[in-house]
Amino acid sequence: MANSVAAAARPSRTAMVATAAVTLGLLAFAADSVAGIAGQLLIALTSSGFAWGLTAVLVGRSADTARRAAIGATMLLVLATLLYYLLVLGVSRRWSGGHLEDGTSADLLGLRSVAIMTAAWLAAAVIAGPMLGMLGYVLRVGKPPTSALAAGGLCGLLSGDGWQSLVLAPPWRLLAVTDPDQAQFFRGVLAGQAVKIVLPIVVLAWLATAHRLWRAWPMLLTAAVSCGALSAALWYVVYAAAGSI
Repeated sequence: MANSVAAAARPSRTAMVATAAVTLGLLAFAADSVAGIAGQLLIALTSSGFAWGLTAVLVGRSADTARRAAIGATMLLVLATLLYYLLVLGVSRRWSGGHLEDGTSADLLGLRSVAIMTAAWLAAAVIAGPMLGMLGYVLRVGKPPTSALAAGGLCGLLSGDGWQSLVLAPPWRLLAVTDPDQAQFFRGVLAGQAVKIVLPIVVLAWLATAHRLWRAWPMLLTAAVSCGALSAALWYVVYAAAGSI
């Protein structure tokens, strides 16, 4: 009986992961077409390390075994990445239409950039997926000290993107811009930074309450700060590498 129940549950879990992946890919693609502050907020909410990382962790948290947690989170990130870049390739086609200095088409360079970014993010999904899935699983099944480290580490990892952008573009610099068009864009950037930092803290508070981890607040804080610094450094490397392509 137990085996038959488990077998019946697998297709529904696969469908759940696939649905979440499609939703992530579609929302991230849609956010690219929204301009201004609203667009920056949507990108922070749907097309960021926070959004995709949290979804992968929640998939892992809902799994009944560590193996399924790792596989489910990885499958989620891989499918969402493939869908996003397929939409870029065939729908928005923002890689096409450009021209080189000599007037020839830059489409091949655009396709090359899409291919490289797709491969890079797929590699990141394969590396980060198992870790995020296991992190979510440990949050649910671990003892309080272990769960506290996992929750704090999650907060730091998810907020690293926001912290690195905050360091590179401090609020006082963004708010000092006087040109109306640029000022609106930079205010959107600032709003996105705030979302990427505040929401992981909200998630940490939720997890600490749901799993009764507040007594282990030194572990929560230590893990959040150390993993936040590590995550910010890794995001800096990722953006620097992407900018050099």
